[in-house]
Amino acid sequence: MRGAIEKKAPLWGANNNSLSGTRKSITGEIVLLSAFFLYCVKYTFDYSEIFVRTERLNSLLLVLSVGLPVLKIVFMQRYSMLRLVVTAATALVMGASCLLGGNFLFLNGFLFILAMQDIELDKIVRLNYWFKVASIVFHVLWYIVLYVVAPESINFFYRTAGEPRHSFLMGHPNLFMAILVWTCLEFVYLNYGRLRARHIVFMWAANLAFYAFTDSNTGIVVLAVCTLLIAMDKLGRGHFSKLLTMLAKYLYAACALLFSLMAIVYTWLGPAQKAIWHQIDALLTGRMWYSAYAFDVYGFTILGRQLDFPSKIFWGDRWLDGFAYFDNYYHGNLILFGIIHMVLTALIFVIYGSKMEARDKIIVVAFALYGGMESYVTNVLMCFALLIVGKYIYMPAKELPKKELPANGPAAPPNEKEPLWKRPLTG
Repeated sequence: MRGAIEKKAPLWGANNNSLSGTRKSITGEIVLLSAFFLYCVKYTFDYSEIFVRTERLNSLLLVLSVGLPVLKIVFMQRYSMLRLVVTAATALVMGASCLLGGNFLFLNGFLFILAMQDIELDKIVRLNYWFKVASIVFHVLWYIVLYVVAPESINFFYRTAGEPRHSFLMGHPNLFMAILVWTCLEFVYLNYGRLRARHIVFMWAANLAFYAFTDSNTGIVVLAVCTLLIAMDKLGRGHFSKLLTMLAKYLYAACALLFSLMAIVYTWLGPAQKAIWHQIDALLTGRMWYSAYAFDVYGFTILGRQLDFPSKIFWGDRWLDGFAYFDNYYHGNLILFGIIHMVLTALIFVIYGSKMEARDKIIVVAFALYGGMESYVTNVLMCFALLIVGKYIYMPAKELPKKELPANGPAAPPNEKEPLWKRPLTG
């Protein structure tokens, strides 16, 4: 949906007539879509093992993917005085936090959120969806050829013990599955009103087929939860709408609190409690152990910081190495990037969770769950969930959904002659 924030004149440099406003809106849309496309290109170069880019090209893509949203925010959007003050203050705090913590992925995402005025989220999601589909197909086909012709050149990944895991030349098996799962969720989001059982079946078939090669659990777990929520919403005839709203409003905050506490309390636990803690950590494939160490030594940060971790150290009863990168999104914010990110995101979801469409709520739930296992959720190329925030903060109150309808309008009545498995999944 699109709409102005408030029916007030721009505070700088814009004609007040509707024709000028329409032209500016169209120009702003082109600018933001161009920026997002360049952002996708840049981070595809970052993870791809096929493409080689120069530092000059990387710098150019970075400047454009940051500069174009800033151009739209400053010169192509309308603000009341209150909105201007709030936007400027938030940008100052979040910008400083991202720079202090070196969290440039979140900085990009934050700028895209602020630049969402007069932009239909579906257009960005559609661009992201087709870009990722093309990237997946290209990398998988190239990988198959390389596997046949020169398998010795492929970099495989291994757990402590087990079969080789395949990344399909996209950086890491977990990253590949994250891209695949969120591509499927983008398809669900764009086609929610016309979603059919065969779409869900195909989505699961694709993910299970690649899961056999990647052995990446997070995506399958999140996909299972989302499938359950879709079924509850579509077939439950409104009986589960309150549950969906509660999850959208509070699950992120609950995960942020729970995972943060898990890292904080470790050194205070007795032997019996630590044994339970380690069992939970094992289910999460050891992600919390490094965070417990980092919190014990470095504590937390509100606005963000950059730390130099030792390459290897003995802590507790084991050696630790390679923990400069936090797989858990919440732990990364607690220790490196600043808890201000978690606090503001949690508040936004609490404020707008009850106003969201069903498809938005499901994506927010997926975002909260995925963050417990991977930090990829900060990258809006991988996970578009945070852009939903921009959709609602710029939506006039009169346009906020009063009653949940399918994303693409009311569904047509089912054709009784059509097989059940081909019918839309509507309640």
